[in-house]
Amino acid sequence: MAIGFVPFLVYFMLASKEHVHVSTVRLFPKEHRLVAHRTVGNISVMIRSYILANFVVGLWNALVCGAVFWYLGIQYFYFIGAMSGFATLIPYLGIFLALIPPLASGMGTLHKTGLLTVLVTVVGMHAITMNLVYPKVIGSRLKLNPLAVSLSLLFWSWIWGAPGLILAIPLLGAMKIICDHVDPLQSVGCWLGDTIPSR
Repeated sequence: MAIGFVPFLVYFMLASKEHVHVSTVRLFPKEHRLVAHRTVGNISVMIRSYILANFVVGLWNALVCGAVFWYLGIQYFYFIGAMSGFATLIPYLGIFLALIPPLASGMGTLHKTGLLTVLVTVVGMHAITMNLVYPKVIGSRLKLNPLAVSLSLLFWSWIWGAPGLILAIPLLGAMKIICDHVDPLQSVGCWLGDTIPSR
């Protein structure tokens, strides 16, 4: 039910984007509205960057999986590779969802070595994506340090499970942007960032 609600949520968020932006800024006193406008704008840019980075990582995973499946002779390797590649981005369940298409498609043709190759490829791509690419690549794209990203992933997965893992990096990025624009919290924003502050 929750997954079925997501398209409607995305539609209404996009349809009322301008209204929400202006209304959010107007929640603040007049003297703080310029800072609030910049903060909300920066958060919007950060979320777009995060979505684009996820798409690029998913596309890379799809290409690698597709190449391995093509080598193994799996039918419709391009379609199966895309499904597995993007499924590896899903926390927890992604590793299992990414294994189903190639194993089902190669049921009659894959031998033990082929099955092991599929297993190693999918598990390896998932492990690299979640433990290396997310903290290093996506974190640096959002100007977040890898330690903060890793801690955020651990914390929000503990609080909310799989949805927490999906939302951990956007929440951390939004928190950093807010801290950067609030004078007493700039040191926290600096700690969450990936640049060394000047003395």
